[in-house]
Amino acid sequence: EHFTGRDSEITSLRVLKRLDEKNYDLIITITSDSMVPATHALKKTPWLFTNINNPRFFGIRDALNPGDKKSGVTYYVPVIKQIKFFNQVMNKKLKKVGVIFDYYAQSRRAELVEFREASLKLHIKYDIKLIKELDEYRTVTKELLDEGVEAIIITSSGKLYDNIDKIIDLTNAKKVPIFSVNKKGVANGALSAIASDYYKMVDENLIPMAIDVLKNGNNPGGMPVQHLEKPFIYLNLTQAKKLGLKISEELKQRVSKKY
Repeated sequence: EHFTGRDSEITSLRVLKRLDEKNYDLIITITSDSMVPATHALKKTPWLFTNINNPRFFGIRDALNPGDKKSGVTYYVPVIKQIKFFNQVMNKKLKKVGVIFDYYAQSRRAELVEFREASLKLHIKYDIKLIKELDEYRTVTKELLDEGVEAIIITSSGKLYDNIDKIIDLTNAKKVPIFSVNKKGVANGALSAIASDYYKMVDENLIPMAIDVLKNGNNPGGMPVQHLEKPFIYLNLTQAKKLGLKISEELKQRVSKKY
């Protein structure tokens, strides 16, 4: 059976509490947004999460033994690894980056701190902007460009990925690339991303874990949190050409999918 929280944390809590009383053998939650209410609502039923950000930011202190009848799969790629990769795409010329967050995205809580820490470690200056409404997207992009950022990173949010077309004329005019933390952003005009593939993650990680619970009766709480061993690299060569950015042949050969 399939249930939805209808983009409401209160609704999600109510649905999950009801499901917890129905004696299911397993509940699977999808996305960081459902991870938060599930942590509070699911007390009796074994459950697996998938498509979440860094598990540490959702109360899982020991990824090898998460406990409390829960475990799952994360798409998490360390932010420091992402910024290093973006810098490589830019031929190691990145000195100042702008980062845009969707205020309402649950993953913002995890990503914002990490972007700050990673930028400081890499000695890259950063400017962080949060938007609540879509009409702010263009405004904060202009602000970042006026502040001299050399690249803009859009973080985990369908709102941001789906509306790159609203800002790309501004960034292209300044020859400033947009980077994404999800392949959807690259498909919509971002230059590149290093990210997990959701369907491959489900096939290779989540389904075997679910089988282990349902067939073998194992407690998810004793299963290590899993992730794809090798994240995918996505590159928009059309956008690179518009930006006048030369991509090395070595990097092109590592790309999982080109646009």
